[in-house]
Amino acid sequence: MTDSTASIVLEFRHELMAEPARVFGALTEAGHLERWFCDRAEVDAVKGGRLVLHWSREGASREPFEGRWVVFEPMVGCAYEGGHTGYPDGYAGRVGFELAPQGEGTVLVTRHRLPARPDYEPIAAMYRQVWPRALDRLRAHLEAAV
Repeated sequence: MTDSTASIVLEFRHELMAEPARVFGALTEAGHLERWFCDRAEVDAVKGGRLVLHWSREGASREPFEGRWVVFEPMVGCAYEGGHTGYPDGYAGRVGFELAPQGEGTVLVTRHRLPARPDYEPIAAMYRQVWPRALDRLRAHLEAAV
């Protein structure tokens, strides 16, 4: 999916009390992802690298999310695309993170792009609820690591 394709864009902005290097690590390293985002992660942390995320909580898909890093710029931003068969066309969208230093912390902008199709509207509604909780866990993880 390209930026010129019609999309549903969910956007969230957070000010985090952690420098960009720590935030980037929390977004891209398996050990950190397992503390705030998923139950198990396999990460090849390079552009084009593989990303596999597993959830085992109640209500989670038994299928892992499988994707690739499509943007990987340390301390600046990253994005991945992928999915599993539980999504239309097996595509869960593109999730991007942009980081900007601010004082002693970081401004994090998270964007989740989904195709602008009726079959993605319930998925977008779910992620409108899920992302704020996940990003609150990221904030707590970064604050606990201080």
